[in-house]
Amino acid sequence: MPNENIETLIRSVGADGHVSADDVIFLRKNVFADGVVNRAELAALFALAEKAPQGDREWFDYFAEASADFFLREEEPAGYLTEEEFQHLEAFVTRDGKKASSIELGMLVALMEKATETTSTMAEFTADQFRRLIRDRSKGAARVSGADAALLRRYLYASAGDGSIAITRDEAELLFDLHEMTIGADNDPAFADLFIKAVAAHLMAHVGYQPLPREEALRLHAWVTDQTVNPAGFFGRMVSGGLAGIRESYGRKQSFASKKNEDDAIAAAIAERVTAQEADWLADRIGKNGKFDDVERALLHYMRELGADLPPKLSALVAKAA
Repeated sequence: MPNENIETLIRSVGADGHVSADDVIFLRKNVFADGVVNRAELAALFALAEKAPQGDREWFDYFAEASADFFLREEEPAGYLTEEEFQHLEAFVTRDGKKASSIELGMLVALMEKATETTSTMAEFTADQFRRLIRDRSKGAARVSGADAALLRRYLYASAGDGSIAITRDEAELLFDLHEMTIGADNDPAFADLFIKAVAAHLMAHVGYQPLPREEALRLHAWVTDQTVNPAGFFGRMVSGGLAGIRESYGRKQSFASKKNEDDAIAAAIAERVTAQEADWLADRIGKNGKFDDVERALLHYMRELGADLPPKLSALVAKAA
């Protein structure tokens, strides 16, 4: 469809800054009936998101779906985000020096959920957009909402994220950064719950998983694109059973990964002891302000309840928080 026709068709959509569920039906049927098939159409969709960053749930879902699908099928093999594609995506999101809006951040997370593999900089870029969005939402009144916490959870467990299901050091650092910038704020309780359990998961267990390299997938065309794994269910099983739950859940994750990539070598290891290096990291992060707040104290209590054999530095922190 010629670019001018798209602009004419969507001119009235989102005029009040809001895209309704009916507007989305119109977009699907009359504007992007074949999906977003070229960069001119993608530009029109992003322009609409900039004009109308609010809307019904269907609008957020449609924008994420259409944008992510465009980037993940632009080049073969489908499902892989190349460095060139990421640079193009980054330019769209940060045009005119702007940070990602809420709708664009949701799209970035959706892309990481759908992708088999993204670039090494994708997770870092998305994490930085979380920091900027929450910090700059309201000057002097940064807070993490329930919607923020839900999106953060999806980001942490995105299949093409920094560590897939495992919580990496960079992801744990992101959680601490958001916690520290919102100390004393009226954060949604879901954020404290996510912070405590995800940081503990980083310290207590690590999984190594590498998907097939893009070039190998292109040669074989034998990858499986099943994305039915349930991160929330996995995480619930993991944290509900202490260390035994961690072992069981990572075993299921390894089984899923093996099914997904039969030709790939998957390295998985379960660690029941927090290493001295990790303990030092936590001690440095949690002791930055010289005292524990309620959430940090709850994290240390949670670590103790898991029954881990903690190194001396972390044991001292747990004892201090008691």
